[in-house]
Amino acid sequence: MQIFHSLSEYSRTAPLALTMGSFDGVHLAHAEVIKSLVSEAKERQCLAALMTFDPHPRMVLNKDPDKLKLLSTAEEKASKMASLGLDLLFVLPFDKAFSNQSALEFLHLLVNQLGVSHLVIGYNHRFGKDREGDYTFLLEQTKALPFTVQEIGRHALDQMAVSSSKIRISLDSGDVALAQMFLGYSYTLSGNVVHGDQVGRRLGYPTANLRVEDPHKLIPKSGIYAAHARVGDRWLKSMAYIGPRPTLNADGVSVVEINILDFSEDLYGQSMSVRFLSRLRDDRKFDSLEELQAQIRLDESRVRLYFDGQ
Repeated sequence: MQIFHSLSEYSRTAPLALTMGSFDGVHLAHAEVIKSLVSEAKERQCLAALMTFDPHPRMVLNKDPDKLKLLSTAEEKASKMASLGLDLLFVLPFDKAFSNQSALEFLHLLVNQLGVSHLVIGYNHRFGKDREGDYTFLLEQTKALPFTVQEIGRHALDQMAVSSSKIRISLDSGDVALAQMFLGYSYTLSGNVVHGDQVGRRLGYPTANLRVEDPHKLIPKSGIYAAHARVGDRWLKSMAYIGPRPTLNADGVSVVEINILDFSEDLYGQSMSVRFLSRLRDDRKFDSLEELQAQIRLDESRVRLYFDGQ
């Protein structure tokens, strides 16, 4: 899959079948749109292309952009899209000037500059200034411009529509299993392993402290989780903690700490990804380190039971 960060980088070589949108998380409904696009592109002998935007449009248009937490970084999104068979990915910068284009101006850009001959959109997709571009608008424009349009209907899972907002709510409540049902894969955090204060090692449970670099990446609710941690090309059974470490009277900043079961290698400075599989309990403050240590032993037993049942 080729990635372009501006339209000027792209030289037309073949007609495009294209879809567009934020695609945060590339969840099951997004995947259905992309799979339909790829199938149509093959039938029409077009290249399958997707156009998305960076930063997320809501970060530019909303009054409180920092409140929006994202399910995927730009790199994670591109990797997931590549796995679905796209030929081209356009990641265009989004700003106020871009948002002020009319739907008709933007459509002319797609058809006349990029050579889009077929558009695939989700059932609720809108674009252009004041969100005036929708499926009805596009159908009307096919009378004047040389393109066709296809709308993908509502995709439901267990009678609930899949959406990025519902996945964010699931993760904010710690329900990583429900988030996985909506996403079609386990929610993942990635970053570098940094030095901590070694308290876990003193308790007999050394942890890898994960620094998540993207400030907009959503961190699931505080608590203890069964997880897989990727070290090199291995996914290892792990116990994950998210929270401000109240028993240690820490600074109140939430951390992500991973205890990899039956593992003793040095991971400082390495990159790591963590897949969250099941939430076991809430975070809480204990009266002593001895009480905390006893609870961690129980947590470890529950994590091992979780993996034994898989």
